[in-house]
Amino acid sequence: MHHVVLLDDSLSMRDREGDAAIFQQALLTLENMLAEGSQQPGASRVTILSMTDPGRPIVSDRTLDAAFVQEILPRLRNLTCSWRAASPVDAINAAKDILAADGSAAPQVHVLTDLRASDWNSRPEVVAALASLKTIKASVDLVKIVKDTHPNVAIQQLTADTLAVAQGVPWRMTLTLKNHAAGKAAGLRGTVFLDGASLPARILIPEIEPGAELQISHDVTFDSQGRHQIEVRLEDDALREDNRRFLAVEVTERRMILIIDDEGQQDDASFVAAALSADPSLTGLASEIRASQTLTSTNLKNYDCIYLLNVRDLPADVTLLLAEYVRSGGGIVWYPGDQANMRWYSETLRESSLKLFPVPIGTVHEIDQSDPAKAVVSPFVTPIFEEHPIFMVYNSPDSPFPDTVQIARWLQVTDNWKADDVERADGVRTLMRLKTGQPVAFEHAVGKGRVLTFLTGAGRRWSNWPVAPAAPGYVVMHLLIHQYLQRPIEGVELRELSEPLRLQWPITQFTENVEVYLPEAGPGDEPVAETFVRLQAILLKKTENAATGTAPKAVSQDEKSPSGNRPAEQDLELTITQAERPGIYRVRRFDPEGSVNDTVIALNVPTSESALAIADQEQLTSQVELDHVRILEADSANSLGGSAAGRELRWLLLGLLIAVLIAEQLLALRLSYHPEVAK
Repeated sequence: MHHVVLLDDSLSMRDREGDAAIFQQALLTLENMLAEGSQQPGASRVTILSMTDPGRPIVSDRTLDAAFVQEILPRLRNLTCSWRAASPVDAINAAKDILAADGSAAPQVHVLTDLRASDWNSRPEVVAALASLKTIKASVDLVKIVKDTHPNVAIQQLTADTLAVAQGVPWRMTLTLKNHAAGKAAGLRGTVFLDGASLPARILIPEIEPGAELQISHDVTFDSQGRHQIEVRLEDDALREDNRRFLAVEVTERRMILIIDDEGQQDDASFVAAALSADPSLTGLASEIRASQTLTSTNLKNYDCIYLLNVRDLPADVTLLLAEYVRSGGGIVWYPGDQANMRWYSETLRESSLKLFPVPIGTVHEIDQSDPAKAVVSPFVTPIFEEHPIFMVYNSPDSPFPDTVQIARWLQVTDNWKADDVERADGVRTLMRLKTGQPVAFEHAVGKGRVLTFLTGAGRRWSNWPVAPAAPGYVVMHLLIHQYLQRPIEGVELRELSEPLRLQWPITQFTENVEVYLPEAGPGDEPVAETFVRLQAILLKKTENAATGTAPKAVSQDEKSPSGNRPAEQDLELTITQAERPGIYRVRRFDPEGSVNDTVIALNVPTSESALAIADQEQLTSQVELDHVRILEADSANSLGGSAAGRELRWLLLGLLIAVLIAEQLLALRLSYHPEVAK
């Protein structure tokens, strides 16, 4: 006999019944099964695997006897449930591989699990894995540890439009909550923790219907600069681990915007700057106005986004700098103006290696008022705004702002350009058209960044947009443009505990020596402090380019060049195996000059584990290919001793032995010599 036990240690096993977690009940059930099995006759062996890491057995092929039970019980009692999600498939396949290689007479698989519907019902891959055990004649017991489905409300997401904000300016975060219970969830409140200290204001949460999601926004203001930790908690329920979520936010004195304006008086730039940063204490934004000649001496990474106004054209090296800025996540806004070099915009910027401009442009269009036939025609045209985040003030129902915008001049797209975005299928989206049909605003993506293009002027020479009565909408639009284009913060990340935490970077960016600050658990598994570990990244060599999708491999010492220089096209990779719990992790790396770079990672529990509904057992076992699978309650689980098949075989052999002995005696009696007895 060889028993393989699969111990479900996924996040949902932290669900509680009374004062005990389901995982602790699973361990108690396993202890009883081992203890009873060790007292039964017959040779049995046992292997124990965890569902989140089946490649590292807890116990590997040990004889099941009293000595083993005494040895393993302390280890089992020290096991802790993980915070990760886990599909049963990998663990079932690992059990099959072990039993197939072993060749035991009566293989058995025991799965100690909470049997959640999200993991077991309507999962063809799970059914296929269970069915594959039949090919090695293994029987399967699914031991259901949990008795009832408990109500659960989870914070599904904690997000923000940006993970960077200026000091003293309200920063808005959004919570997404889901009610996994069969009844309404009411009376919930959320608490916000800033750097571990609770804020006085509470988040009041309306009623949530069964199975429904609810989004709530909440503002936080930071009084100091630096990177801060935000945590939101709900009151505890059965699964308290999904009632809290973390974010990290970078707070600076001001968020910077670069405005390039090559027009002599820089009149257009002054309107944009006034809209963005007229009062930095309210917006948290500060803008710098420069000419395009200064771009080569400017570190573009210091700016959230870049406006390019009235630029005729740019040298090739500056164009490449802009392309790299956008590809790495930056955003730019084009307002070409009447001095634009049409060929440079239409051809050079639209080359496949750049893709910095969306459309080919031609001449500036305006109504000729000198023509008596057109003298009665208004020189202004009102635009039509598509649904888009930057046009929120214009898209609102009954908004008065769209009709206040009047455009007198604009750059026309060329006649051979197709106006239908779907038909063109080039990734460019038209955001604004004039009522006469001409497109005048566009959006497209380049790498990780975005490009917005306006074929009208940013000032008042081409439209009334920056002045009354259209000015309020103009101001709000540019503030939303900054929010929409804002460059991602490289040192702040948001991840889930769905897979091991891995970081990868070019060897020229940082060295292999890394310091990691981990959240340390306090009472109730709350992260209350930091522990510190030093780790070393592994050197990788890219064997193929990124387009092939081939994973890099580790580089040995022999693969380095004789001079000691590292081969070209190499990355370093670090797997932080210690990142096993939710919280804020700080990763410190060093560039070749020794300068420090800190990355803050908010690691949260996976949302897939919050649905606590128990699987439909009949649906799971009624499938014809799973007739070797049984579902048992924890209190009726079989011990890990000889199976019923093994016991029946022993009784059969014993019966045959008795029959042979009786036959032998009868035969001996028949064939032996018996002298006659004297009368």
